[in-house]
Amino acid sequence: MNKSYLYIFLCVLLMGFGASWVINTANESHDIPIIKKVPNFNFINQNGEFFSDNHLKGKITVLDFFFTNCPGPCPIMTYNMKSLYDDFSNSEEVQFVSITVDPKNDNIEVLKNYAKINGITDERWQLLTSDLSNIKSLKREGFMLFADELPQGHAIKFILIDDNQNIRKYFDGTDEASLTILKKDITNLVRELKRYEKRT
Repeated sequence: MNKSYLYIFLCVLLMGFGASWVINTANESHDIPIIKKVPNFNFINQNGEFFSDNHLKGKITVLDFFFTNCPGPCPIMTYNMKSLYDDFSNSEEVQFVSITVDPKNDNIEVLKNYAKINGITDERWQLLTSDLSNIKSLKREGFMLFADELPQGHAIKFILIDDNQNIRKYFDGTDEASLTILKKDITNLVRELKRYEKRT
């Protein structure tokens, strides 16, 4: 009788380990498909410094498009991005990039003030601007997002980019459930990046 209980206990234990392994394996970032590589760009940030696609290399990046006078989804997106910015404040591997779709209004001073108002205190969150034609091209061809009727017609997506400058996934920047998945995917990509750094 005791042997039967022991056998059942061992089976349950092994099943538990097996389930844990399946869950952990499913959570690995290799299950997040590579969509395409981010194309070349060279924009200017809120401090008047150049920020290019090269600055994405070696970092896990969350990128979105916005404009400072947006009366609709932008405040929600900025709030959610700030939440991510705070959640990963101790992770130097993670950065955030917001590109204005209203460069006529959102000059460097406006972006700098917007950063101050929203508690952006370091270089982990870049607010970028450029010529409208460059922004449209990057948005449409680079990130495959709607780029007409700007600034109002901008997308509400958060774009997850890995340390090799690959677009990995799109998320609804206004949806709490989507953000929960995004946090999990960021964590998995960071874990994979650290694992790679240990091997090299």
